[in-house]
Amino acid sequence: MSSPKTPADASVDETNVPVSLLDTDLYKLTMQNAVLKLFPDSQSEYKFTNRAPDMLFSRKCHEWIEKRVGALSTLRLTPAERQYLEKNCPYFDAEYLDFLEKLQLDPANQVQVTFVPQPSITKHMAEAKGKKGSKRQKVDQSEQNAVEENSDSAGPDEKGLIEMKIQGPWKECILYEVPLMSILSEGYFKFDDTDWKDDLEAVETLAKEKTFRLMIQSQGSILFSEFGTRRRRSYKVHEAVIKGLIAGDREWASSEDGKRALSLKKTPAAGGLAGTSNVHFAMKFGLRPVGTIAHEWIMALGAKEDYNLPNIKAMDAWEKVYPPSATSPLHTMLTDTYTTRTFFQEFQADPKRALRWNGLRHDSGSPMMFARKVREAWQSIAKVTGKKVEEVVKGKKVIFSDGLDIDFALEIWRTCEALGIDASFGIGTNLTNDFHRASDSSAKSKPLNIVIKLKRIDGLECVKLTDDRTKHAGEEAEVSRVKKKLDDAERAEYEQQMEGGDQVRV
Repeated sequence: MSSPKTPADASVDETNVPVSLLDTDLYKLTMQNAVLKLFPDSQSEYKFTNRAPDMLFSRKCHEWIEKRVGALSTLRLTPAERQYLEKNCPYFDAEYLDFLEKLQLDPANQVQVTFVPQPSITKHMAEAKGKKGSKRQKVDQSEQNAVEENSDSAGPDEKGLIEMKIQGPWKECILYEVPLMSILSEGYFKFDDTDWKDDLEAVETLAKEKTFRLMIQSQGSILFSEFGTRRRRSYKVHEAVIKGLIAGDREWASSEDGKRALSLKKTPAAGGLAGTSNVHFAMKFGLRPVGTIAHEWIMALGAKEDYNLPNIKAMDAWEKVYPPSATSPLHTMLTDTYTTRTFFQEFQADPKRALRWNGLRHDSGSPMMFARKVREAWQSIAKVTGKKVEEVVKGKKVIFSDGLDIDFALEIWRTCEALGIDASFGIGTNLTNDFHRASDSSAKSKPLNIVIKLKRIDGLECVKLTDDRTKHAGEEAEVSRVKKKLDDAERAEYEQQMEGGDQVRV
């Protein structure tokens, strides 16, 4: 058996991404449908951020990325994919499926990917360190001159930053975020960080082992989904992970431990692999596609409504497109767009609306504190409505999705079990981009830390606050204005509370 290859050993054309219009997260499609229904003429602009700018891209990687981004224009919804959506996603009506079937993305006019060269100046900076400012300024200017003189003749291995601009009709541009991020990640680990082994068999085995750990340590009770499309190492790695999760889920259920755990339960176990956010892989492997709402929807509605009850306005607009029901898979509300303090204030103000929604999702701040806040909210709603708490929480689920690994998911699950909260877990990067360095197996091969967020909607600045102040998004002046409008004094105290008390994963 030959040894696993590093990406540098493989042909650059080995993975012909993008592969499908459905190689994206379900919530992009559910939100696109809502945009088509309610805001068909809205114009959007998105901002790309590399939170680890020391992880640079090469020119040859940039060229590959540009080609792959251009290839997005060739994607079409196939007849088989439409049939799959009709059967498995009945909340999509014929109007939306007709639109999706006719859609042709236009990246040539809607997406701009720019390479910004960065000179190798480490040596100069080290030599100049500690010297007077005037000397430093002269060194800086000489370096800048060198960049300008050499930028045209730089080779394919020159390193730099990637900048990206996405702009155009919201109903179209809403689909770019997920494929763009996955293309950037795949390109980076194909060309620029190749110190890892592309061993798909090992990837599949690791995913299977992680499934076994979740099942064994929860006695088969923990429910989880795969959420790793955006920051996956590659399409093929993602596929191997899905295979491993499915194999692990099935093998555990048929194992002695699995049979024993099932025999001790009065009802069939609710735990195991619930599905994947990736619609393409859900279709390919017969899994359930999962997901509802992202920050994007709530950010846009907040901007449009000038942040007057922004969460409620987002929920009400969503209900116009997707009528709520006790069994709806689409009514899980993301709670942290303007911090959970603001959310729970709005949420508890109308118990009838709160009861119509089947779940809440945590995505920043302390998950343990969040679980307690959820319990308090349900207790408050029960008191107001004259119901028992057990009656109120029946069928309600809390989903955790912020930077989870296996151990952290289990830790949160135990807390929720103690609180009587039905929890589910969306595990992403730890599944689809969990590697060690080939040169040092004790060192992790770090994933990219990149995001694409809605910047403007119809010319209005968009803002995301969250319970993690390092993840705030938006122009500084607008962030300050929105904070003040949503009561900044109480927010500071609440953020401190949410960031304390347990380990927070970023």
